[in-house]
Amino acid sequence: MSDRDDFLAWVKTALYEAEVALHNGDARPRRAIWSRNEPVSVLGAWRNAHGQQELDELFESLAASFSDCTSYRFELQAYDVLGDMAYTAGLE
Repeated sequence: MSDRDDFLAWVKTALYEAEVALHNGDARPRRAIWSRNEPVSVLGAWRNAHGQQELDELFESLAASFSDCTSYRFELQAYDVLGDMAYTAGLE
């Protein structure tokens, strides 16, 4: 498998499961899959974050805004992998 294939499989499993947990008010699975190495960032629809502290704050505030998710769907529009960096763009 290529890096792109591996990443796509990860998006459809571990990332998806972390997003469902986040929508149920639990930020821990999402934080667990995010890099602990600097530089790290999130370019988000709601808010961007740069650095470990901002990521922690972002994920916790997102989780606090959700609870009791009855349905979650992610339609991947684009993605790519380059070395140790990757991105997704999609519709929730």
